[in-house]
This record gives sequence, structure tokens and C-alpha cells, in this order.
Amino acid sequence: MTANSVVLCDETIDPTLDGLVEHYLDPAYAGASVELWVFDGLERRRAAQEKLRRAGVEAAIRSAYKPLVHAFLDELDLGAADAIRVRYPRVEGVDAGRFLLEAYPVGSLAGERILDLEAGDEQDPSGLLAYRVDMFKQDALIDSVDVAVPNSRSPDHLGRTMLSSTGWIRVRSKNAPDKNEDRPLRTDLQQAFETALTAIQAHNWPQTPPFFERMNVRVEAPFYDRDIGVARECLSTAEAMHEDIYFSALECFKTRAGLDKNERTFQPGQIVPDIVGSAGPLRVRITLEPHRADADTGTAMPVSMPDLETAEHWLEPAEVKKRLDALAGQPYEAVSQTGRPVWATHIDGPGPQVMISAGQHANETSGPVGALRAGERLKQEGRGGFILSPLENPDGYSLFRQLAAAYPNHMHHAARYTAGGGDLEYFARGHENEIRYVGREKTGADLHINLHGYPAHEWTRPFTGYVPKGFDLWTIPKGFFLILRYKPGWKSLAETVLQAVIDDLAGYPPIVSLNKTHLARYREYVSDYSFEVDRHIPIYASEQEDGVFPITLITEAPDETIYGPDFVVAHTAQMRSVLAAVKAYQAARRTA
Repeated sequence: MTANSVVLCDETIDPTLDGLVEHYLDPAYAGASVELWVFDGLERRRAAQEKLRRAGVEAAIRSAYKPLVHAFLDELDLGAADAIRVRYPRVEGVDAGRFLLEAYPVGSLAGERILDLEAGDEQDPSGLLAYRVDMFKQDALIDSVDVAVPNSRSPDHLGRTMLSSTGWIRVRSKNAPDKNEDRPLRTDLQQAFETALTAIQAHNWPQTPPFFERMNVRVEAPFYDRDIGVARECLSTAEAMHEDIYFSALECFKTRAGLDKNERTFQPGQIVPDIVGSAGPLRVRITLEPHRADADTGTAMPVSMPDLETAEHWLEPAEVKKRLDALAGQPYEAVSQTGRPVWATHIDGPGPQVMISAGQHANETSGPVGALRAGERLKQEGRGGFILSPLENPDGYSLFRQLAAAYPNHMHHAARYTAGGGDLEYFARGHENEIRYVGREKTGADLHINLHGYPAHEWTRPFTGYVPKGFDLWTIPKGFFLILRYKPGWKSLAETVLQAVIDDLAGYPPIVSLNKTHLARYREYVSDYSFEVDRHIPIYASEQEDGVFPITLITEAPDETIYGPDFVVAHTAQMRSVLAAVKAYQAARRTA
């Protein structure tokens, strides 16, 4: 146990852009052409560009993060073009869809123009990679522009050679040819990321996990969030840093413990990226801290919500408990790793029993509301025979609420797991997942309806190869998604339940509309996917030996993190999925 805070790292880093501007203000660069790619936002880049121009330097300062999207927003003059072709680079040894995915969502930025995305020529990764943007008017080529996408090969925190986003410098000077440059640039955000991972790897950790209770990784930097006005996308270096630090740190600890990258029972402790926007010098401070028993603070909302059906915001724990108690079932509890209660109630009835849960991954926000709404509806209809546990991971939910106070729309994957740093579904029985084991022992339930979510916008890791490792399927939204898992011998019944849910969702126009839009966009940028689609509902079914229940139906709503009418649609779809599954399952078992 950690008695007091221990400081692993406290370092400052000079802002890259400020240093570059001072460097190129040297009179020796007067008349030179200077192109820079950095991870700063538009306002900082334009201010620096203007400062250099006033000193006689022809400056162009661009984004190193998703440069094609920034080019569509800020630089490209699409003018009279009625069609656009984007040829994305290919690099030997790199997944063919890597730069196609990084182009997302330029199709939505092209307006009414036709946009085609196609693979271009193979390019040398030692140089400056580029997209080729061709513009057409009535099938005639009217302009072509190369949009650089700076990347470089380098070892990552696990020693793997990765092609990752980087800064770049390109200088051309007729008066002083010795000043010419064309090379990668290790920017301040890259340095901050590397500083954090180096400090984590260098520390003398215990031999066996958990290695700490809570590891707080605070990074202060000139981060930015830029809403681009389409597809719910917000270009955010703050969110990208959170995601890359969190999953990279988790990978480091798994490697230290000698575990396979897919090992899911591992619990190193709670990793908390604390990402703070700051105009001053960058700072990386890592501390090991005890769990915070008083940490249930965050973005507050009323404890009492008169109409759950129209809830436009995730719920406070007190509201979850109030709604659960109102069902007047037989309550029981488990206890989280930090001592918070994990609530459940059993609404008894003559029919085959079902378990309904949500909040396993606490940053997936629509499930708890959908689960409670389903419980209320089933109770109103006089339909018993179900257990409801709407918030399985209260420790993660506490962290989510803290993180959402600063960045309400981010994914916050650090809140995905428990305070132990693991997924409650996969570690040994005890603490949070005790609620499931006891529920099945109490009732003999064979069906588990497990409400989940996933990112409502693009998920990136720019400093470690761009595409989140092991989560390729979840990089951009593809609508409300269903996953079916069943043990040997349970396939027929499982598929009956699945079909009933598909039938219901296919009759819910808001989800059909959402899924049509998401799937069309998904297919533009992801060339290879393993799921099927039935009436605009993506599904993935598989037989598995493990699991507490013979049948598990998992919903996946694009809800990290949404509000307003979109949130209402998400938790309504969650509720409808539960109702359809429960009714189909109980009917099938009674007639079997």
C-alpha cells in the first residue's frame, strides 16, 4: 500500500514552437522559406508564422497531427472543384489502411463535392511522406497539391520500430544554402510523452503487481481541442496524449510482468493521465498516490431527475442508487477494490432468469441509463425474473467523473478499468465481479445482457503508430453494434435472442439513421472489417468456452462521451435491446 505520494518524475520541457521562432528570427534566415510541422493549435501556429513573416522569413507552420484534415480546414482552396481525389501514401511494412484512416473525416469536409480516397504510390519513410490531393471540374484536372504527413521510424517504449507522427523542419534559403534543412523534428509533445514513459520504465517497481494504488501522470502543455463541425469530431492533442500515455503505460507494465499483450487479467494499479492545457513550459510530473476515498467529485448534475427517459447527461451515483431502490427488488451488493458498493437488485418472477448489467467500463455512459429504464419498464409490465446491476465499476466511474470535469467530451479510457487497473470481467472472482457470480448463484440465470459503449469519435495514438494497438475495430464509429457470445450447445437460443434485438433496433428510426451514416463513413476509411451487418445493425457472434453465463449479449453504443438528444437515442437503444432480449429469451425458454 502507498502511504504517501512518491514522485517518479518532475521535468520541464521548453516549448518547441517558441524555440523555433527565436531561432529563425536570426537575420541569417531573412528571405528564406521555412516550413514547420508541430503539434500546436491553429492560433499559436498562426501567431508564430506572422512573427517570422514580419522578420522577412517566408513561413508556413502546419499541424503535425492529422495534417490532411487541417489542410482541408485551413489551407486548401477547393474553389470550383466538383470532385476531389486523395491518394494516400503507402509504406512498406506498414498496414495499408494506416494513412487512409488518418485521412478521416475529410470526406465530410469536402461538402457536396465527390471525394475518392485511393492508395497512392509507395513512399520512402526516411523522407517527408505526403498525400496527393487532385481537384477536378467536370472531370478535368484543375489543380494538384501535395499535403505532407510527417512521420518517422523509431523504437517505441517496447523497442518496436514504429512509424509515428512527428514534427518536421524544411528550410530553403538561396542566400545561405548552408542553412537548408529537411528533417524530422522531435517536438515538445513527443518529448513529454517519451519523458513519461522513460520515467515509468526506469522506476524500481515491486516484483509482482499491483505496483501501486494510483499513478498520476500529469502533463502540462499547450494542448488544444478543435471542433471541426462534422461527424462529432474534435481534433484534440489533449485527448491523444491521454490515450497514448494510458495504453502505453499499461503495455509497459504488462511487458514487465512477462505477460502477453492480450492478457486481460493483469492489474498493475490505476493509471491516471492528468492532462492540463498550459501556455508555459511543458511539465511532466508523475506521482504514486494512495486511492482517494473522497474522490467522488466531478461534473455535478441534479440528484433527482424527474424523467429518466429524457436524460441528456450521464447519471450521478446517487441517482443510480435512487432509481435502483425504487424498483423495490431484493437488493444485494459487492464491494469494489476501494470499498465502494456495487449495487444490484433482483426482481423475482416465474420466468427464466436474466442478468442485466452496465458500467463495466465506466467511461461508457449510456448503459447505466438504459439499464435502469429497462428495469423500470419490465417492472411496470409485471415481468420479473431479472437481476439489475447498473453500475458495476464504481471506482472507474468516480475517475470518469473527475476527468469529465475538465474534458467532458473526451473518451477517458483511463476510467475504463477498475481501481486495480484491470477489466472486471477477466480477473479472478472477487470485488466488482462478485456481483455477477452471486447473481447467477441466486437465480440460475443463463443470459447476461451487458450494456457497453465505445468512442463516439476517432480514437488515435499518434506517438505510437497512430492506430490503437489491439483496438483496431474501434477506431472510428460504426453505429450501434451488437456482440453475441455463447458457450458450446447454446448457439440456437443465443441466435434467437440476437435476432429479436436486431428486429427491434431495425424498427427504431433514430438508430437506423445513425447506423446508416456511421457505416457509410466507416467503410470509406476502413477497408477490412470482420463483422456482419443485418438491416444496418453491425453484429459479431462467436462461440467461447469461458464466461460466467452460457449466453452473453453485449451492446456497443457510440457514447464516449455524448450528451443531449444523441445521448437520449443511445440509452433508448440500450433499453430497447434489453427489453427485446429479455422477452425473446423468456418466451423461448418457456416453450422449449
